[in-house]
Amino acid sequence: MPHSHLADLFADSEFLEAFTTMLLPTYLPQQRWFTSKGKTVAGTQVQAFHPVLEDAGIALIEVHFTDASRELYQLPLSLNVGTEQRAFYQTQHPGLILGEITETGLLADAVPRADFRAALYELVFQSEERASGLKAEAGRVLTHASSEAESVVPAIDTSNTAIIYNDSFFFKLFRKLDPGLNPDLELIRFLSERTDFQHCPPYGGSLGIGDMEADHYLNLGLMSGKVHNRGDAWSLFQDLTERYFAGDDEDDDDGVDEETLSRARLLGRRTAEMHRALASAGEDRPDLVPEPLTAEYRREITQAALRLLDRQFTQLESRLSELGESKQSLAHEVLGARPHLEQQLGALRDRPLTAQLTRIHGDYHLGQVLYTDDDFYIIDFEGEPLLTIPERRRKRPPLKDVGGMVRSFHYAAQGQLLLNPERYSGRDLSQRAEAWYRTVSDAYLDAYFEACGEASFLPAADDDRRALLDLFILEKAVYEVAYELNSRPEWLPIPLKGVLSLV
Repeated sequence: MPHSHLADLFADSEFLEAFTTMLLPTYLPQQRWFTSKGKTVAGTQVQAFHPVLEDAGIALIEVHFTDASRELYQLPLSLNVGTEQRAFYQTQHPGLILGEITETGLLADAVPRADFRAALYELVFQSEERASGLKAEAGRVLTHASSEAESVVPAIDTSNTAIIYNDSFFFKLFRKLDPGLNPDLELIRFLSERTDFQHCPPYGGSLGIGDMEADHYLNLGLMSGKVHNRGDAWSLFQDLTERYFAGDDEDDDDGVDEETLSRARLLGRRTAEMHRALASAGEDRPDLVPEPLTAEYRREITQAALRLLDRQFTQLESRLSELGESKQSLAHEVLGARPHLEQQLGALRDRPLTAQLTRIHGDYHLGQVLYTDDDFYIIDFEGEPLLTIPERRRKRPPLKDVGGMVRSFHYAAQGQLLLNPERYSGRDLSQRAEAWYRTVSDAYLDAYFEACGEASFLPAADDDRRALLDLFILEKAVYEVAYELNSRPEWLPIPLKGVLSLV
C-alpha cells in the first residue's frame, strides 16, 4: 500500500521483507563504503529507523555474513515521489537507488538531497535531541557560524561520506558503526575544546544515538572546521623527493634541501605538540588521563611484535617462489636477520623503562597530515580502521605514532622511484633514497624530541627512547611486508629495506 511518510514504510512488514531480502543484499556490496566486499551476505536486518524529514531519515542496518560475523551500517534513505526528484536520481545518482517501491516512490540514499543535508546541519547547530534517541551536539566554533548552510558532497573515495557546509565545515558520516565513542570525535573534541592545540580541525559538533559516555553509544557523524590547505603531506614530500632525485647522485646527504629539512622539523614539532596536548588530560577525563608503562605492558607489546614477526616471516617464506630475483634476494636477507630481530625485541621485553601511556593518533602517517603554505594540520584520529573501538581507544606509547611517521618518510623516498619508473629509468637511486630517508627522519626526530623535552610519556634515557621507537618502526615495517606481499607486490622492497635498516 502507498505511504506518504518514509517512517511508515519501516512499520510495514511486507516492505521490510523485500527491503532486507532483496534490495539491501544487492545494493550494499556495490557501495564504496561497504568494507566487507570479500564476504558473502547471508541476510540483513533493520535495527532502527530515525526520521530526519518526512520523506528522509537514517536507517541502521545490521548485516549478517555467511562466516557468522556481523556488521552495523548507517544508511541515510530518501523516498522520492515527485517527477523532479526521480529524474534527479535517475540521471545523476543511479548507483544510489535501491529500488522502486510499488505505488510509493523511489528509494535511494538521502545524501545527494540538499534539504536532507541542511536538516543534518540544523540538528547539529541546534544541539537537538529527539525522542527517537537521535542526539546532536554543537562545538564552540559553531556559535559564530551561520544557522543556515549551503552544502556540497565532495568526490572523496573513503569508507565514510563527507559533506562540506558553507565551505567552512566538514561533516563526516560514519558508514560502518561500532558501539562506543569514535576516537576521531573524542580526540578532536578534547583537543579543540579543552587544550590550546591549534593544529587539528576545530570541533564543530557531532550526531549520534544515545549517551556519548555510554559503551553502546553510536557515533553517526562528526563535524569539524574545514582546514583550507594545499593537499596532504604525502603529496608535499613527493614533490620534495622529486626535486631531490633531480640533483647530483653523489650528493647523498647534503643534497636534501633546507625546505625539506625545515618541513620535517616543523612536522616533528607539531607531532610533539599533539602528544603533549593529548597527555594533558586531568583526572576528570579517565579515558584520556595518562597511565604508567608497566612491565606487563612492555611484555605484551614485545610478545605481540614477536608473534607478528613469526606470522609475517612464515608467510614471506612460503611465497618466495612468487617473487622476482631481486625481491627474492632482499627477502632472503630479511629472513636471515630473523634471529637478530628476535633478540632485539626480546631485549626490550626485559628492559625496565619509566614512561607513561597516553592516547595517541593511532594511524599516523603523511597522508593524515594536511599542509598549508607554512604549516601542518593533523587529521583523522580514528585510529587503525581494522581494530575495534575499544582497541583504538587504548592508551599507548606516543612513540608508536612517531614510528609510523618514520616509516612514512621511508615510503615517500622509495615510493617516488616506484611511482615514476620512466622518470628515473637507467639510474639506480635506491641508496640515494635511503640517504634521503635517514636525513629527513633524523631532522624530524631531533625536532620531535627537542619539543617534547622531559615529557613524562617518553623514557628519560636516549637509549631507552631509541629502543622503544625501534620496536614500533620494526613492527610497522614487518606489518607492511605482508600487506605489500598480498596487495602490492611491486612495493614489497620498501618494507623489506625498512626491516634491514634496523639490523
